[in-house]
Amino acid sequence: MGISVTDETLERATRVKRLIGRPQEALLCAKAKRQRQMFSVAKAKRQLQSAQSERKSTSRFAEESYFI
Repeated sequence: MGISVTDETLERATRVKRLIGRPQEALLCAKAKRQRQMFSVAKAKRQLQSAQSERKSTSRFAEESYFI
């Protein structure tokens, strides 16, 4: 049994090795990664809020039409 290494893993390892000698660049990469994660979380929250408000408006309409 061997360990499978993907091209992506090798590329990531190469980038890390290159960045070790350049702490400022490593810091910028980490900051960019955090910003992408925060953006993704914010986008997911907006989608969730949108879906919840859509469900609320649909349920209100369904209740009103039921009584008509």
